[in-house]
Amino acid sequence: MRNNSIKRSSSKPKKLFFIKKKKIISENFFSFKKKYKVRRIIRFLKTDFTLIKKKMNRLTHFSIQETAHKKGELCLIVKIHKKGFYNGKKINHPMLSYDNFIYAKCIKVKNRIKYSDLKKNNFKYSLKNIKNVISLKKSILRRYKKSLSHLTDSKKLLLGIAITELKILKNKHI
Repeated sequence: MRNNSIKRSSSKPKKLFFIKKKKIISENFFSFKKKYKVRRIIRFLKTDFTLIKKKMNRLTHFSIQETAHKKGELCLIVKIHKKGFYNGKKINHPMLSYDNFIYAKCIKVKNRIKYSDLKKNNFKYSLKNIKNVISLKKSILRRYKKSLSHLTDSKKLLLGIAITELKILKNKHI
């Protein structure tokens, strides 16, 4: 990531926190990725995660400003059970669901895209609640409301977006 990238947390995560059978468990971030043989973890809000249907074989994921994903990497999509928080100084990590993971392979990445440069085909494989620039902006503001609470909505939108195109490999119930 570039030097002028927005800071999304105070540090790289060392642990992931999960809700499993009403108990909170923590797992070492790197051991978890090694266990599931993935390079990246993509966290989806509950409302968005439920929009990923079993029959889907492609998915376009939009992030704010920039992503570290690389073409060819394997990713694990996990559901956020309870949102985290970051105010520019303090971080409270999200609680993730241990119920269902989705394996995916990154097939294309674009960073620092202006909303005005988006085309209709950018939304072809997006979630059904994100089918145009207006709905994408609403989604970005909703998703980053707590995790970037120290930024105004207009500042968040000025950052632009990153696009990660994924090939869904399989859903895995744990």
